Amino acid sequence: MHLKKLSEVTISDKLDPPERSLRVLVANETAAAIDAERLESAVRLAFADSHYAWVEVSVAVVDDEMIHELNRQFLDHDYPTDVLSFALEDDPPRLEGEIVVSLDMAERCASEAGWSADDELLLYVAHGALHLAGYGDKPPEDVAEMRAAEADLLAKLGVTVSPGDSRWRPDAQEGH
Repeated sequence: MHLKKLSEVTISDKLDPPERSLRVLVANETAAAIDAERLESAVRLAFADSHYAWVEVSVAVVDDEMIHELNRQFLDHDYPTDVLSFALEDDPPRLEGEIVVSLDMAERCASEAGWSADDELLLYVAHGALHLAGYGDKPPEDVAEMRAAEADLLAKLGVTVSPGDSRWRPDAQEGH
């Protein structure tokens, strides 16, 4: 009986993670059609230059009722919101996170912003992903940095922000 020689790869070699890994899962919990690939692209772009080497992010597109419940449960805010992001594991170079966005909110706010509900939803995903990647939006200087990163990310996806949308004015200090 002749045994074939096994390769020289050790168990630890097989368990070493790849140099960089980014996994994005998109779940649509609504009856409406969404462009999951586009939402995934926003998450990928948000982490393109991050210090995380291994990233897994899930994106859930939900209605106002669901995001209201999550906002109440996790943040003690009794109202629906546009986006929630949660870092489930943040241990650089590894990050596991979740983004929840409201399609209902995107549909309501899109016309005020001067673009489609799809673009508004994309902004919410970009915002949540940038939060997970390390951007803040509480002090005014962080708001400006977040908005610039959002505008850059959206531009890379072919979306131009509306000059009529007050969120993009330099004096807009409202964080999230």
